[in-house]
Amino acid sequence: MTKRMWAAADGKLAIEGKRGSFDIAYGNASELQKLDIWLPDTEQEKVPFIFIIHGGGFMALDKRDCEMAHAIKETIKRGFAAVSLNYRMTQEVKFPEPIRDIKQAIRFIKKHGAEYQLDTEKMMVWGGSAGGYLTLMAALFNNEAYFDNPEDENVDVQFKIDGAIAWYPITEFATLDHQLQTNSLINKYLRKEIKDQHECYVNAMPESEENAFPYHASLDSAGSILLGENCCVDNELTRKASPIYYIKSDMPRIYIQHGSGDEIVPMQQSIDFALKANELCGEERVICEIVPDAIHGSMLFETADNYDKLFAFIHAIMD
Repeated sequence: MTKRMWAAADGKLAIEGKRGSFDIAYGNASELQKLDIWLPDTEQEKVPFIFIIHGGGFMALDKRDCEMAHAIKETIKRGFAAVSLNYRMTQEVKFPEPIRDIKQAIRFIKKHGAEYQLDTEKMMVWGGSAGGYLTLMAALFNNEAYFDNPEDENVDVQFKIDGAIAWYPITEFATLDHQLQTNSLINKYLRKEIKDQHECYVNAMPESEENAFPYHASLDSAGSILLGENCCVDNELTRKASPIYYIKSDMPRIYIQHGSGDEIVPMQQSIDFALKANELCGEERVICEIVPDAIHGSMLFETADNYDKLFAFIHAIMD
C-alpha cells in the first residue's frame, strides 16, 4: 500500500526588483481580496495577460507561493503579464464566496486593467487543483448571476474569458470518491510500481493510504469544508458547485491536463468534463490530456516541453 502524494509547495516569489504592481485590493471584505500584476520586460503600452489562480484545497497557499510560481515565471518570460489572485478561503467563508471573489477580481481588471498596462481585450485564466476548479468556474460563470457579489462596485462590468488552462481540477463533487475507488481497484491489479517520483513529493494531508475511504466524502475533506456538508452527495448544492453543470455551447476553449496517477482528484473528473463539453459543442472545445503516471501537482506538468505545448495553445487564442 502507498500513501496519497502531492508536490510540496515550499517558498514564495519575491517582488523586490520586479516590474508590476502588487497587493492591489479588488474588494474590501477581506485582506485576502488582493492581486499581483507581474509585467514582462517590454515597451508595449498594453500587455496581454493571464489570470493565475493558486490551489491549496480552498484553505491554504497564496498568490506568490511556488505552487503556481513556475507558471507565473514562464508567463512573464514569454512576454505576457501574469495577474495572480488571492481569494477568501474556508477559514473565513464557504461556497460560493471564493468563486465570487474570482469574478470580482476579473471585473476589477476588466475595468481598471489599462491603468496597469494590461490589454483587457482578451483574457485567459490558468490554475491548478483548487485553482484549476476556480479556473473552470471562471471560464463558465460570466452570465451566472449567482456568482455575482452584490457589494461589488463593478458588478455591471461585462466580460468574457477567451480561454483557460486547468490542471487536475474537480469538475463534479458527487463522483469524486466513486472514481477514486475505481482507480484504487484498478491499481491493485495493474500498477506494478510508482513511476512518478521527485524529491519534492510528500504525503498529502491529512495522511491516508490510497485505498482508504471515505476520502472526499468525509466531513473534514477540502470539498466538504468548502460546501459545509458531505461533498460527495448528489444534491442541489453539489451540482451548483460543480463546473460540469455549467457547460454551455458558447464556452471558451479550455486545455485540461490531469495525471493518471492522481490519487487526490481522479482523472475521470477531467475526462467526463471534456466528453460532455465536446458533445454539447459539437467539436473539441475542451482538450483533455492525460499525463501518464503523473500524481497530483506532479513536476511532469512543469517541463519545458509541456510549457511549449501550453503556450502554443495560449498564442492560438491571444494572438
